[in-house]
Amino acid sequence: MTTHNDKTLSMESRLTLSDKHTMPQLGLGTWRSEPEKVQNIVRDAILHCGYRLIDAAWVYQNEDEVGNGIHEAIEQSQGKIKREDIFVTTKLWNQHHTTEDVEWALRDSLKKLRLDYVDLFLIHWPVAFKNMTENLWSQNEDGKTRYFAENVTLVDTWKAMEKLVDLKLTRSIGVSNFSPSEIDEILKIARIKPSVNQIELHPYFNQHELREYCAHHNITITSYCPLSNLKRENERAEDVSALYNAVIQEIAQSKHKTTAQIIIRWHLQHGLSVIPKTVTQERLIENSGVFDFALSDHEMLEIDHLTQTNRRRFVNPPFRPADKPIFDD
Repeated sequence: MTTHNDKTLSMESRLTLSDKHTMPQLGLGTWRSEPEKVQNIVRDAILHCGYRLIDAAWVYQNEDEVGNGIHEAIEQSQGKIKREDIFVTTKLWNQHHTTEDVEWALRDSLKKLRLDYVDLFLIHWPVAFKNMTENLWSQNEDGKTRYFAENVTLVDTWKAMEKLVDLKLTRSIGVSNFSPSEIDEILKIARIKPSVNQIELHPYFNQHELREYCAHHNITITSYCPLSNLKRENERAEDVSALYNAVIQEIAQSKHKTTAQIIIRWHLQHGLSVIPKTVTQERLIENSGVFDFALSDHEMLEIDHLTQTNRRRFVNPPFRPADKPIFDD
């Protein structure tokens, strides 16, 4: 639900999931976060900036540092911050979709994170790779074609995910990068419905139809790549990122805020959970400085409309057979 002029948002703001657990709206992403920096930024985010949502994944290969940062923050808080105060998300990698591998994967993540449970466990992508321990991407020798696990369905994987809730290894379960048709496949058989769908979402790709679908099914959305600040080789950030968009720049100037703060506030007022990533203290503080102003209905609509003229998806890996992109759009 959109709450365009809600001035009551704060660092403590949480969303209620379909399973009645609550999830902080603003969090810290750890994708592509450089080694030897993740631990410190996770610690500082929790200890000094009030972040209570930390988003991780098995394939990011930095869960050990994320876990160390969480534990340092708890220890250094001298009892003021407890494990249950922190909402930790991690994800099931594509190689681990078989019934046997699902539980192993979460237990492996918990070992690295040094936790007894996570708050949310997501199926990272709706595709199953053959499990090749020497190669995270399950590539053939030519480096292109990926092996797909045989006879592994999303239904089988979801049923294994539900058992993890029964085992109290995770409190909530959900999906990531799933389309309505893929979610429908799960909803038909789900004993525990997906509580979250984590997707690429930003002003240049606002996913309006998918947001409406998820709202109808009471599935909370987490926005990744929320600032649209990824770029490919030979691209200039100024040419592809909403951070440099004239409309957002004008709003930022009128509010005496940065464009990143305007975009993060736009996510929050749309009732989304959002996980901008950073490994710098300055950006960490900047990204959390979004609770002393609000965007008007008109400003929200101005940003909403940017997807019509600047539409761009940044993340679309070739995970389908014949190395086709996973998304059709």
